[in-house]
Amino acid sequence: MPKGFVCFGSVMGALKYVVIGVVVVIVVATALVLLLPTLHQVSVQYVGSPSGYEAFVPNDQTINYDGHTDPVGDLILSNGTTIQNVVWDGQYAGTIIQNHNQIVQLNNQFVGQTDPVNNQQYVPLQDFYVIKGQYQLNK
Repeated sequence: MPKGFVCFGSVMGALKYVVIGVVVVIVVATALVLLLPTLHQVSVQYVGSPSGYEAFVPNDQTINYDGHTDPVGDLILSNGTTIQNVVWDGQYAGTIIQNHNQIVQLNNQFVGQTDPVNNQQYVPLQDFYVIKGQYQLNK
C-alpha cells in the first residue's frame, strides 16, 4: 500500500473522533446553558409603579450581604402593602445605616424629656426613604 493512503486513512479516523468530540462538547455545553440558569435562578419581581412612590423604613438590623453591610427594614408600597425584612442592597446603604444610627441615638437621648422652650415632650423620630418608580425585588 502506498503511504498516502495509510496517512489519509489515519487522518480520516482521527477526524471522525474529533467530530464526535466536538458534537459531545456542543451537547454538554447546550445542556449546561439551558439547565444551570433554572437551578440558580433567583425569583425577581418588579414592584412599584412608574409614577408611584414607595418607602423603605429601616429597622435596627443590618445584614452582611454580598460582602458588605446592608440595612434591613420594611418596604411600604404605594398601595399600602408592607413587605417586611427587606434588605436594601445597593447605593446609599451606608448612608441609610449611618442616618438610622443617628436617629436611634437622638431618640435614646431625648425621647421622654420635656422641651424647655415649649414644655412639650419630645416624640420619637423615624427615618424613611422615598423611592420613586419601579425597582427590582429579589426573593
